[in-house]
Amino acid sequence: MEKMRVYLAEFIGAMMLVGIGTGVVVFVGTQAGPLPIALAFGLALAAGIYAVGGISGGHFNPAVSLAMAINKRLSWTDFVGYIAAQFLGAIAGSGIIAGFFAAFGAKQDAIQQIGFGQTVYQAPVSFWGATLIEVFLTFVFILVIVMVTSNKYSAGNMTPLIIGLTLAALIMLGISATGASLNPARSFGPALLSMFYGSSQALSQMGVYLIGPFVGGALAAFVAKFLGSEEA
Repeated sequence: MEKMRVYLAEFIGAMMLVGIGTGVVVFVGTQAGPLPIALAFGLALAAGIYAVGGISGGHFNPAVSLAMAINKRLSWTDFVGYIAAQFLGAIAGSGIIAGFFAAFGAKQDAIQQIGFGQTVYQAPVSFWGATLIEVFLTFVFILVIVMVTSNKYSAGNMTPLIIGLTLAALIMLGISATGASLNPARSFGPALLSMFYGSSQALSQMGVYLIGPFVGGALAAFVAKFLGSEEA
């Protein structure tokens, strides 16, 4: 029962992150600039951590869970459960956006054109260029997370807000290049729903949003450990 509560917390957090963040992408759009989108993701993340972080740690991101597993804050068995919950939560978050479309009476061709806030890259950005950008953005993001959630360098009650604002800043930096995912689940949910509505571009580019965040998360775990984030 306790494990189910933990996994449910990760599911809810990922659903909030994707549902709120991509909801702003879809229904506010990019014409207002990157700030509303960045703040939507950042504040959704902070709210999720405040709400259920005490239950699961508030990862909501497979790359964060990978870093925690590498640094032995999370067992590898739980890592599998966490990422399953996070991917399902992200799909549910995109499902909520589909529900909004249905409420508005949107037709399939309009939904296909608007999309689900999926992350994609376009020329002149290449596969490897996009991957390296995602590695860098995720590295910085998860380095901050691992450090401020450590016993030695804890930011206390400010931790969720610091993490959320860091995500917002990094999204503003990278959104024009790769969509600034930093989270494989965040990219997968919208990509999957987009495919159901006839657009497979985002799903075909998922390699970037798997390799980049996982590599960035792993690097951040090792660097944070070297900097003294872990007790042992």
